[in-house]
Amino acid sequence: MPQDPEDLLVDWQQSAEQQAQVGLVLSRRMQEVAASAESAGGEAVVVVDHTGGMTGLTLTAPAMRLSAAELAETILATSRRAQAQLAEKMAELVTSIYGSDSPTAAFISGTYAEQFPPPLEEDEGQARR
Repeated sequence: MPQDPEDLLVDWQQSAEQQAQVGLVLSRRMQEVAASAESAGGEAVVVVDHTGGMTGLTLTAPAMRLSAAELAETILATSRRAQAQLAEKMAELVTSIYGSDSPTAAFISGTYAEQFPPPLEEDEGQARR
């Protein structure tokens, strides 16, 4: 027996409201995500927020023994490592909300992974001074 059009509309509205709520929860939780990385030599610790932007930088005494160029390379490489960790955290978050087989989770995870890929081996070497 065909379903009443009004029932279909009510079902659609409820589904849309539920998806909107899930989207709001995701948005709030994403804004709380941060990641950090420490250079292998302990010269620098970088913290990034949910956008991948640097929100914290700690330099230790060994950092002062590096040349300006070495320190800059160390900070950038460590920042890329923090951003790659951010991508992993975001993938975990969206998967926990939408499920591992969700196209939405795959899209968001893929976007972060593309924007913040794992560091290249040469970056790892620079971060391990």
